[in-house]
Amino acid sequence: MLCNHILAKSATESPGKRRVQKAVEAVRESIGVMHGENRLVPHGWRYTAAKELADAGVDIRDIQAVTGHKTLQMVQKYASGTDQKHASKRAQQRREQNSGN
Repeated sequence: MLCNHILAKSATESPGKRRVQKAVEAVRESIGVMHGENRLVPHGWRYTAAKELADAGVDIRDIQAVTGHKTLQMVQKYASGTDQKHASKRAQQRREQNSGN
């Protein structure tokens, strides 16, 4: 059965790792990314989230809060692939905003 949400058992009790895994597997199966050439794995989503947040200029500690990494070094490893062109553009925009004050 495919559900739209992964819900906790109650307000104070998490659904449990296995239940979440099964729900994610059902979604992957239903959208055709469980096997084969288009296969997607949840661990890759963590990397993608870190990279996209870093590309958007999110602070490394905030990225850590989202991804759940225990150390900043691991967050930096995942976020190190940020797009330099975008990072440079953001830095220049910030510089221009600050010089106008």
